[in-house]
Amino acid sequence: MKSILFPTDFTELSLNAFTYAMEYAQKSNSKLIVYHTYSEDSDIPEEAQQVYDKVDIQNFRNKKDKFPPFEKLIKESKAGNLKVKYVVNEGNFIDSLKKYITRKEDKIDLIIMGTQNKENSLFNIFMETNTIKILQEINKPVIAIPEKATFDGYLNNIAFLVDYREDEKEPLEQVILKTQEFNSILHVIHFDLAHGESISPLMSSFKDSLQLKNLNNTKFISIDTINLKKSLSEYCVNNTIDMICVINHKRNFYQRLFSLSLAEDILNHLDIPVMAIYSE
Repeated sequence: MKSILFPTDFTELSLNAFTYAMEYAQKSNSKLIVYHTYSEDSDIPEEAQQVYDKVDIQNFRNKKDKFPPFEKLIKESKAGNLKVKYVVNEGNFIDSLKKYITRKEDKIDLIIMGTQNKENSLFNIFMETNTIKILQEINKPVIAIPEKATFDGYLNNIAFLVDYREDEKEPLEQVILKTQEFNSILHVIHFDLAHGESISPLMSSFKDSLQLKNLNNTKFISIDTINLKKSLSEYCVNNTIDMICVINHKRNFYQRLFSLSLAEDILNHLDIPVMAIYSE
């Protein structure tokens, strides 16, 4: 069974994102691992202290406790037979997360987490420049759920941003299969900022070179624009996009920086979940 890792600090933001994680886990038939780290030397947020008051956090693993806030959400949801595992580790968030994933106690396929427009949010800590190497070493897709995102339980329309590069094909095909599993429409979007010759031949060549031939749920769109963020925003609103996928390129530092910057803008201004996919 596939596993989704859901890091939490017990904030309201995290609880909001958990609703999304439950639905994604249900649709993908995955186990949901709710993951928390703590350190006795650091300040404990009020939300976390309230949970600590209800469970013995230091003996959590031995007692096999559950986190009350999430159990309440599961009970109130239509999650059915959702498989959930609760894990607590002591130490720094990034280091503990990396060790947990590399131990392969649970094979992690995806990370889902909440984010907000604050420097100390979990997603920003995870994506900041000095931890990019951690992301590369873990090599797992990350879905970030913005603070103000509202989720209706459906993933009807998913956007995948491409530049028609060879290293985009494999992650794109993985997302195509997932959207077919979810019965979603995938919008593969290229923003033409160069305004040169027609982009149609490049689009056709890229599409024809994909290994997957069943593309009934997939639309290929090219948008000529001088303002990528404005055009993306308008497209997402007009087409009711539920999630946006971006590639985090390893080989090109500037592309990597751009993709992360774009992801941050989407999260902060569009309130749409973003999947950041690492690519060699």
